[in-house]
Amino acid sequence: MIKRLSKVIIPIMSSSQRVTDAKPAYSTETKEFKDPFGKVGDKYATFRPTYPQQLFDIINDITKDTPQELAIDVGCGNGQATVELGKLFKSVIGVDPSLSQISNAKKADNIQYKQSPAEHIDQPSNTADLVTVAQAVHWFDLPKFFEESKRILKPNGYLIIWCYGTATYLNEEGQKVHHDFYENILGDKYWLPNRRFVDRRYIDIIPPFENTSRKSISFQKTLSIVNMIGYYSTWSGYSKYLTENEDYLPTLKKRLMDAFKTDDENFEITIEFPIDIVISKMN
Repeated sequence: MIKRLSKVIIPIMSSSQRVTDAKPAYSTETKEFKDPFGKVGDKYATFRPTYPQQLFDIINDITKDTPQELAIDVGCGNGQATVELGKLFKSVIGVDPSLSQISNAKKADNIQYKQSPAEHIDQPSNTADLVTVAQAVHWFDLPKFFEESKRILKPNGYLIIWCYGTATYLNEEGQKVHHDFYENILGDKYWLPNRRFVDRRYIDIIPPFENTSRKSISFQKTLSIVNMIGYYSTWSGYSKYLTENEDYLPTLKKRLMDAFKTDDENFEITIEFPIDIVISKMN
């Protein structure tokens, strides 16, 4: 059996556990949107992992007591989640403040995209059966976003937000390289503080809804070393790193190839992501 490096484990509440009495561990307010992905919108669409079907089966099961007429995907990025929601709902609106992301978003006949901040969405009140946020809510001004969600949701509508955490390599040597890049080369100097919401698996994301629960799943992804390097290139922490340093990714690719004892950049590796889901329902 492959031994994995030890990691900090954050306790996750069960899917039926209420979180209304909990309080965020630190400030959740973001005063100004600064697009951390604007320069890598095309790479984001190419290299970011797609979400597993299991996630959308969960969303479909949760929302089957609604008409499933309209879903609004906030912070939609390149539309990875938006297009999947389009298979469940009659209409979907994807909103994102980043023009680069919207320009690279996936298209479908029942989907429209709007450039908009999460805190001020151009949508009439009480019109959405579902509001979703995939891997983005940690960038929002949370109190304002939660109020905006309550405004646009119908009675008995749902707010479902999720994140996938930092990948774990199913190879000890590869995991050592990955961990060093994430924690030491980038670390707190280049990761924005918002990223720690993800590291803590959204335990500090506490929507002010009476009916809120949590659920966790995981998925594996097999990809080549060179595509893993492409994924690293989309990290907001690495974008900040490049403002002060030369490109480290060629060195990182060499380190990974050495870890896997290969001279082939197309050598396939397997990584695993946790997905943490926060589910809130309007009364």
